[in-house]
Amino acid sequence: MSQNRLLKGIDWTVLILGLLIVTFGIMNVYSVNPDLGIKQLIWFGLGMVMILGLIIASGNNRNFFEIYSPVFYIVSLVLLVGVLIVGKEINGAKAWYRFGPLSLQPAEFAKIGTALLIANFINHSNANLKDLTFIGKILLVIALPVVLILLQPDLGSVIIFCSLSIALYREGLNPWIILAPIIGLIVFLISIVQVPFYVLLFFGFIVLTITLLFLAFNYNQNITDAMHGVLIGLSFFFLLLIGICYFVQNLSEETRESFGYLFPMRSLFFAEPIFFNTVLFGLIGFFLSIIPVLILKLTEQKEINNSPFKTQSGLAANVLNFSIVASIVLLLLTSMISFISPIIFEKLPKHQKERVMVLYEGEAKYRDTSGYNLLYAKTAIGSGELYGKGYNQGTIKKGRFVPEQQTDYIFTTVGEEWGFLGSTFLVIVYALFVGRIFYLAEHQKNRFARFYGYCVGSILFFHFFINIAMVIGLFPTVGIPLPFFSYGGSSLWGFTILIGIFLIIHYKNNQGLIQNKSYTAKYSFFILYHFLRL
Repeated sequence: MSQNRLLKGIDWTVLILGLLIVTFGIMNVYSVNPDLGIKQLIWFGLGMVMILGLIIASGNNRNFFEIYSPVFYIVSLVLLVGVLIVGKEINGAKAWYRFGPLSLQPAEFAKIGTALLIANFINHSNANLKDLTFIGKILLVIALPVVLILLQPDLGSVIIFCSLSIALYREGLNPWIILAPIIGLIVFLISIVQVPFYVLLFFGFIVLTITLLFLAFNYNQNITDAMHGVLIGLSFFFLLLIGICYFVQNLSEETRESFGYLFPMRSLFFAEPIFFNTVLFGLIGFFLSIIPVLILKLTEQKEINNSPFKTQSGLAANVLNFSIVASIVLLLLTSMISFISPIIFEKLPKHQKERVMVLYEGEAKYRDTSGYNLLYAKTAIGSGELYGKGYNQGTIKKGRFVPEQQTDYIFTTVGEEWGFLGSTFLVIVYALFVGRIFYLAEHQKNRFARFYGYCVGSILFFHFFINIAMVIGLFPTVGIPLPFFSYGGSSLWGFTILIGIFLIIHYKNNQGLIQNKSYTAKYSFFILYHFLRL
């Protein structure tokens, strides 16, 4: 009976799915390189020993990881600082400790320490993600390891830290704090290959429309007043855009040339057609926005108190004010990003610029440089067709045409040898695995466990999604391994410890509930027994 009670806290679904992924991963690593496959099996065994050590260290203390979360975080920072001093430089990045045949990447463990410490902060009774001071503390905790990792440099690990925003959003963080950098990144990527005025004209219009609709209906349930605010905000946006266009056009030719030489299509950037098109479509947008407002104003005899044109305080006035402010802020921010993006892009290293341009111009143009990996990765995946060539039968794999096919590009081996069906099976297993973790996280009884569980699920999802998207050409090439699949002791240990801690927390919380229920049952029986004696 006691043995059954001890097993009740274990989530067998996560364990089975995780072991399935690990087994499949070791098989594919072995297919690429048998020696590395054996090493990967050893690394996994050592990872399980680490988990056993954590189980012993935590003992019966349900709050062990919460109490010692600052220790995990500080140790991870010390390791990140140390690697910059004595680390081994590999492929231009000083991100590994080298101990003989063993390499250790501290960035993998920094994710764990950061997630634990933020979970500790979140679990406090005074935690409030609407408080700017508290948000500042959280951002500082994230910024310290991110800056140290950027100094290595390791852009892939930095991107993974962005996954913590999902857990923060679950705990009440304003979604605009998350969406703002995403929108900024999209504007940055578009502005690299497009004229800034066109970015403002079309992309700015789309984003502003969504923003205004959100603000309008958030501050006013009256649909007429809300639409008034949206349309007026859009008309104001187009007027400001036309004003910026004329301002730039009136700059001296020398000033424009000195500022615009870095932009793509520079021969057209300051040409008359650019200004003409911007002004023309800006005027069309202005009239299409303002005419419906004027028609509604003239045809509807609304009371002055409900008019969106009133100047005194009220819901309608709030809609109007927010619309105008949002138009100004969005136009200024989008203008700054769109005009500066090409300048920043030109200062990036050559290989990083090529990795981005591959998304726009195709891998064939850069087949001798940054597009080589992607070209042969797609070729390998496509050659597998529906059923694949069979285990250890991949010709492109055997020819070593895809670099790092045992680590970041291991999905190419899956596609070539297991085909579309095998690749789909792996994706489904990963989806179930990550989904189950999110499910367990949502059902935790305290914020520490819930937040950390969401961090685990988010980190695994980012790794899984970005790695596969990178291999099939939907994301720039970055050094992000496939969880529990790619070869590497550091990444495998990091993922094992990451999810192991969550399963330990989940188990201890479940055992606490079971014990409480058992105690309650015994206590109830004791009371009933004495009541019957009376």
